[in-house]
Amino acid sequence: MTRFFFRETLRRRLPWLVAGALLVAASGWWGRGRFRAANPLLESPVLLLAAVEAGTLYFNGPAYDWLRARRPELLPPEDRAGPTDRTRAFAQAVLAPPIFRQADRQQRFDALLFLGDPSQYRPLLEHLVATKDWSLSYVDHWGMIYRRGGAPAWKLTDLEPVRARFAGAAVRDRATFLAQTGLRLVTARELPAAQQVLDEAAQLDARLPEVWNGQAVLHLQRREYAEAIAAADRALALDKDHLPSLATKTLLLYGTRQFSDAYALSSQLIARLPEDPNLLFYHAKIAHEAHAFTAEVKALKKLIARAEDDDRPVSGYQLYLGQAYVALGDGRGAIDAFMDVLNDPDLPQDQRDFARENISRIKKRTGL
Repeated sequence: MTRFFFRETLRRRLPWLVAGALLVAASGWWGRGRFRAANPLLESPVLLLAAVEAGTLYFNGPAYDWLRARRPELLPPEDRAGPTDRTRAFAQAVLAPPIFRQADRQQRFDALLFLGDPSQYRPLLEHLVATKDWSLSYVDHWGMIYRRGGAPAWKLTDLEPVRARFAGAAVRDRATFLAQTGLRLVTARELPAAQQVLDEAAQLDARLPEVWNGQAVLHLQRREYAEAIAAADRALALDKDHLPSLATKTLLLYGTRQFSDAYALSSQLIARLPEDPNLLFYHAKIAHEAHAFTAEVKALKKLIARAEDDDRPVSGYQLYLGQAYVALGDGRGAIDAFMDVLNDPDLPQDQRDFARENISRIKKRTGL
């Protein structure tokens, strides 16, 4: 009963977990002086935004402020003044593909814009990759644009106009652009193109940790675990504090069941980015397997508070919290968490049954 409910298996999910963490917390890493040279093409999504052409556009949450500032004509008038119910629904849709499908039926999007850390839009991107009714049409180091099926699919030669914008840039800037683009090609499942782009980045600057982190994620997507760990180690040998590589190595250790080592690295990440929701979630999962249940409870409580502030569903986190309390031997805490789960009217029946069974079992065992 102390195991995570609906645990994702390593072979099916770990590549997406790491691909999701590979650009650790875009809000905390991109655009804050990470790049040695003040190259505006690297420090802001100017190229990505310039490539957007759509009468009706879907965009993920982090894209909203950039659109308001740089491309307000792509927003309906009511969205230009500030967040609306529509933009909040867009932000939620990346975690719940049915919300996206409902919005698309109502608004008939011409294009989809994904900006920033892929972990923030992984569920929707995975859904689109599986259904194949939208196809990649543009990618760069900041994000991706998808168009409805029937539009010409992206091919490697489509990267040439973007690459040309970096023709006069420093070698390290060009390598960084290619490494980050390659990472996004991995998330889009364009693996041969990702390999070519990442290899070119390595030829330009093999001392750039982003290059080897990208190679690690690519190997992982191909389930080449030994090669993935070797590439992550090479990235960290170049920069032991490189956040994306630390995240990749953490999740590789988790996936290969080295839970104590994974927890140690995850604790370093949380210490540096204590509010990042993606890292908090992975930290809770890793803490559970490492039997660090107090840390797991702390991370889950923080996730629940953040989700409630954003008016997002919390029942999934509460299920995990209930199981963490069980592992701690805190029957009252576990019952309270599972009761909170049952308050969600949209809770799937199997999860509702799971919560009720746990409440009954705890009460029978403890007499509460």
